[in-house]
Amino acid sequence: MKRFLQEDAVGTCISRLVTVIFLLTTLGAPLAFAQQEGEVAAAPALGEMDLEQLTNLKVEQVYGVSKFEQAVTEAPASVSVITADEIKHYGWRTLADVIRSSRGFFTSYDRNYSYIGTRGFSRPGDYNTRVLLLVDGHRINDVIYETAAIGTEFILDLALIDRIEIIRGPSSSLYGAGAFFGVINVITRSAKQIEGGEAAASGGSQQTGAGRLTYGKSFNGGEFVASGSAYKSRGNDSLFYPEFNDPATNNGIASNMDRDRNYSLFASGRLHDFTLTGALVSRDKRIPTASFNTIFNDPRTHSVDRRSYLDLKYDKALEGGTGVTARLFYDEYRYHGNFAYERGSDDPGFYPPTYLNRDEHLARWWGGEAQASRQILPRLQLTAGASFRDSFQKLPNYDAVPQGRRVENDHSDLFLALFGQGELRLFEHLIVNVGVRHDHYQTFGGATSPRLAVIYTPVEGTVFKYIEGKAFRAPNAYELYYNDVFDTNVANPRLAPETVRTRELIYEQYLGEVLRTSLSLFQNKIENLISYQDLPSGEVSFGNAGRVKAVGGEFEVEGQWASGFAARTSYSFVSARDERQDQRLDYSPRQLAKLNLTAPLYRKELFAGVELQGTARRDFSHNGVQTAAPGYLIANATLFSTGILPSLDLSLSVYNFLDRRYQDPATTDHRQSLIAQDGRTFRVQATYRF
Repeated sequence: MKRFLQEDAVGTCISRLVTVIFLLTTLGAPLAFAQQEGEVAAAPALGEMDLEQLTNLKVEQVYGVSKFEQAVTEAPASVSVITADEIKHYGWRTLADVIRSSRGFFTSYDRNYSYIGTRGFSRPGDYNTRVLLLVDGHRINDVIYETAAIGTEFILDLALIDRIEIIRGPSSSLYGAGAFFGVINVITRSAKQIEGGEAAASGGSQQTGAGRLTYGKSFNGGEFVASGSAYKSRGNDSLFYPEFNDPATNNGIASNMDRDRNYSLFASGRLHDFTLTGALVSRDKRIPTASFNTIFNDPRTHSVDRRSYLDLKYDKALEGGTGVTARLFYDEYRYHGNFAYERGSDDPGFYPPTYLNRDEHLARWWGGEAQASRQILPRLQLTAGASFRDSFQKLPNYDAVPQGRRVENDHSDLFLALFGQGELRLFEHLIVNVGVRHDHYQTFGGATSPRLAVIYTPVEGTVFKYIEGKAFRAPNAYELYYNDVFDTNVANPRLAPETVRTRELIYEQYLGEVLRTSLSLFQNKIENLISYQDLPSGEVSFGNAGRVKAVGGEFEVEGQWASGFAARTSYSFVSARDERQDQRLDYSPRQLAKLNLTAPLYRKELFAGVELQGTARRDFSHNGVQTAAPGYLIANATLFSTGILPSLDLSLSVYNFLDRRYQDPATTDHRQSLIAQDGRTFRVQATYRF
């Protein structure tokens, strides 16, 4: 009964939150922000706007949906664009913070990695493999785990981001494997936007500190950007886990086990039509939860992630409306997982009472892609391209201290792909977009991914979109081949790719430069879902064991006024079922609600940003026991100033300022069923431009 009361209470809060912000958004223009002398007047209320104002649309441009620049109203997807100003005004620290604030998305954190959930779907053992992450069009998902890294292991400092395109729905017709539920395309700032130097420093709770130096310079025919960042946090000094509440395990207290350190480098240079970009991030994180049955409160248990790439891109607009893009790339990913264990009865007798087991994984891959886009007829645009990738992966597991058992897992893979897309404007207000891609892998063969979109604009500002498509996710090297010296993981090289078929109906309404509303109704059908399976022998393996159907809807209202006041709210509801088990899909909330408000406090130099995030209860089975993570509503607030002091930006952010205690579900790799999240924390940050 208590669980239902908790979900009902959160649901009531979500309902009230949506109602209040809808009224605030639609009626908010008359709010009396006292105008300072010389300040821009607030926009008129919706009821006071004339026809010219209502149809004076402000429509954003996106690139990632079709691999060419287009108005978001003509893009064959439901898209959100997050700007650099929003990142500043809400004090977001990681890409996970950005995603968590976006319509239809949620995240969870096991105090090592952050995981993406979307449209009612989140699976244990999934390292964000079903969302494709791009930086300036370069694929960031690695080739071992196919991870979209969104925490402190993300390859960019958020200050280097110009905007983020969040593209919902399958996009395998253009991007192939991984674009299963959507694409997150991160676009970096240009040298013209920086034009000089920036120095930033921040500090906050849990002895957290960070610093950044950035330089950008544009010149005739080119530009150059270079940046370096470092981050260090002691983390939560004392984390209590009742599952380990015993004097032999420090009474369940993990002391100084939450430490997090990283550094990142980024450089990009453009000369005429060529752009060379390089990036690197290295993160070292202690693991306080004693996952994988490691020794509790042992600082030797930690993970190290190192990701880097080089990307050479050619982009040329030719005569006759033809555009050509080509790139060559080289990528590398290293993962070191160090795990402290007590000697067991099956361990060699010469082992000491405790020893260190290690994953030392390495992947290197290179490849290229090319595409051309041409306006064949006044109403027809065609895009075609090809890509390939050659990769090598090493996945050894061994006992390091002392040296003992060792399992080798070395593999290579080659894939080739061809894709094409046509956009036909049948009438002035009707667009048909058709795309298809075929990928061929050494491991399992081929996969074909089509997409059809019909976009209808009966009057300016009103847009209807119908999208139908199929996407796939190839089994990754970790799922196919990984085993360890304990023989607890069984490799399954016969895994087949999982597929999703989706239908989505989107209605978007624009009201001048002030309001935008969006309503999406969708259905996803997933076949051959790759999931953990408990074998009769007690071992674990990945298998094609699932068939899932999810039906849901998302509603969003967004307002932006000339005074600087902005508001955005969204509500999502999804019913997802495991059809083979005939039960609700676990680990996922049925309801999400988001609210973001930005208000200018003094001219356009001092802003306040507030966000509320409501997540409903998440039911799941943990080691055979049915449990739930209760729903929660958390609030964050930021004060941000720019221009009050010349060339200096200052911000103060308080996260979870109501100090709510909430938890995320744990996977079966943990003894805990729930992982407690941080209470109230803060950060202060200063950025100086020179």
